[in-house]
Amino acid sequence: MIKKPNKVKILEGITPDCIPFDTLFAEDQPVILKGLVKDWPLVKAGQQSPDKVMEQLEEHYSQRPMLVYKGPPEIKARFGYDKSCTGFNYSSERSTIPEVFNSIRSQLTQQQHDYLYINSLRFDEGFPKLSESHSLAFEHPEFTNNQPLAKIWLGTESVAAAHFDQPKNIACCVLGKRRFTLFSPEQVHNLYPGPLTPTPGGQVVTVADLSQPDLTRFPRLKTALENAYIADLEPGDGLYYPSMWWHEVEAFDRFNAMVNFWWMTAAPYLGSPMDVIMHAMMSVRDRPAKEKEAWKALFDYYIFADPEQVRAHLPPESHGAFAAMDDNLSRRLRAMLRNNLNR
Repeated sequence: MIKKPNKVKILEGITPDCIPFDTLFAEDQPVILKGLVKDWPLVKAGQQSPDKVMEQLEEHYSQRPMLVYKGPPEIKARFGYDKSCTGFNYSSERSTIPEVFNSIRSQLTQQQHDYLYINSLRFDEGFPKLSESHSLAFEHPEFTNNQPLAKIWLGTESVAAAHFDQPKNIACCVLGKRRFTLFSPEQVHNLYPGPLTPTPGGQVVTVADLSQPDLTRFPRLKTALENAYIADLEPGDGLYYPSMWWHEVEAFDRFNAMVNFWWMTAAPYLGSPMDVIMHAMMSVRDRPAKEKEAWKALFDYYIFADPEQVRAHLPPESHGAFAAMDDNLSRRLRAMLRNNLNR
């Protein structure tokens, strides 16, 4: 028997122009911002009908083609890998908002239907005018050099398998009910991630079905689910969650809309840590166990310990890669890595 997951903290009375970022960052876990965007025009349109939301989106559409995922009825809304984990259980194609919405409208009364999913479309590119009237005030020192990027997600019922994102996130439920099932980063061992490539939507996802957990095949999943956080969102609600938290996202209605705001906290010149993981797989993973222990100690010292400790005993002119990272040092290290890898 799996015990009940953790409850997500709820903050009431939060408005788009007064988000308590210091409180959210101090929590360092998911927080529901109840009614955060209840006054957005699209949310109000959805209170009349889903078709009113479609009409507003069609009216303000930029005519830019977009990528659409299409899954057959048998996937039961869960977009992910095929059985071989070398491909996907859905197809993708370029389309337009009117074409997608007409397909959704034509199937509204059908119990068996295709699942359509517009994934992570830049809001300002797809709907420039609407993006201006559907915004949040990001006023905090954390955003000085990292302005959030708004994206919109549209489609039928869907399940985005549990995955992590490097940015922090505020997800705003616009139309349809959604459920986020979230896991702290240390649960990765219990979530059975799929291959690094290919990946649905560019991110590694779990191969386990959280709604019907196969604990014979995935026994550690029980631990993950017992440590999960469940956030049920209604239209107008927002959800903050930190960087690197795994999350499965379920959209329950026949037509759903969500806008999220992503931002990185690291300086733009820093490389992707996933590149480090790939390089370590090539260079470290398959060495003898004793050697790996030694390399782990070096990683702990050079990467995860206090950087001041690494350079404190050395003259400043000798610091080299130990110096505080900036754009110039980052460029030099990239050049060095390219040279080493090309030997």
